[in-house]
Amino acid sequence: MHLSPIVRIASVGISALFIGWALTLKTLDWPIRPGIFGFALMLLGALSARWYWLGLKLAAPGSPERSLWIGLASTAIIGGHLLGMLWQIGAKMQLQSLQTQALTGDNWTLVLGGAVAWWVARDPEPRQDERDSLIAAQGTQWAYYSLVIALILLVLLLGFGIGASTRQMSQPLIAHLLIGALMLSCVSASARQLYVYARDQQRHQSAEAPGP
Repeated sequence: MHLSPIVRIASVGISALFIGWALTLKTLDWPIRPGIFGFALMLLGALSARWYWLGLKLAAPGSPERSLWIGLASTAIIGGHLLGMLWQIGAKMQLQSLQTQALTGDNWTLVLGGAVAWWVARDPEPRQDERDSLIAAQGTQWAYYSLVIALILLVLLLGFGIGASTRQMSQPLIAHLLIGALMLSCVSASARQLYVYARDQQRHQSAEAPGP
């Protein structure tokens, strides 16, 4: 079954976001720190992707595209964990609390896992051309737009929000919301670039397909 580029990209992003969120759930009986479990999961995913791409040989995606897939999944996992952490702690987030320190430690473990996953799954023979630079520019544009939209929403929430929860928001919580906005822009840029790569590949395959 051949999935469309949008479905494949959305599936990876949403699945990774859900995994990150699930790592913060208190209802799960974790035998080890959730951050370490997430690290191992990211490493396993990177190894699987590397073996899969090696099997494709000449049909494997190029260096920038590989980094984008790993970046999309890793950033979504970290972002999902960040959102789950903020949901668990609540508006009165304090950096000195044991719960915040534990969840923050898990989040930084996932950040390290993302870096290791990128190193494992990277192209052993990096290559890039002008087409990659043009596609990267489109990703930067989408990152800009998504960041502006996220900041506008935060301004409306923080400046005109109604209710006790909004008034009780601590400075650490606001700082983490801003970090979440930055991560959203990164996910948006990666998703856009992956879509353009997939679209160009489809056009190339259609052009090479034999006529009737």
